[in-house]
Amino acid sequence: MVMKIHERYLTETNEQILLRHKKRTGEPVHIGVIQKNMDEVLSMINNVGNSGNKEQDLLEITTHVLGVITLKQPFMDGNRRTGIIAAGKFLRDNGYDLDIDPEETNSELRSMLRKIKDQLLTLNPEVMEQMSFYILKRMRKREP
Repeated sequence: MVMKIHERYLTETNEQILLRHKKRTGEPVHIGVIQKNMDEVLSMINNVGNSGNKEQDLLEITTHVLGVITLKQPFMDGNRRTGIIAAGKFLRDNGYDLDIDPEETNSELRSMLRKIKDQLLTLNPEVMEQMSFYILKRMRKREP
């Protein structure tokens, strides 16, 4: 069974990321949730990944974590970073590793996330498919 994503899981991740960023750079950060957007994020993420095939469900949910957080912008700051780290954390909690460094200059992933953010209303199916393939190439089952 694949765990579902909840608001606390995402808000704690966002706060940790922003506080770490502030400590490292000294830049101001804006911690807070836009509740309407968060409700939409949770609904969209928790409505996928129900095939019964664990690996396929994990891939679909992880892709949606990245895409939906970027699309709906539930946080006042750090949405893309939060999406990347939450996706990795979600996979880790379910026995997989994700080889994506949120701090590195990753032009391929950033380009996909930028396209999603620019859509404003819906998830672009082509970009989501590209992102799913991108994640699949970087997803590794954790050794016990």
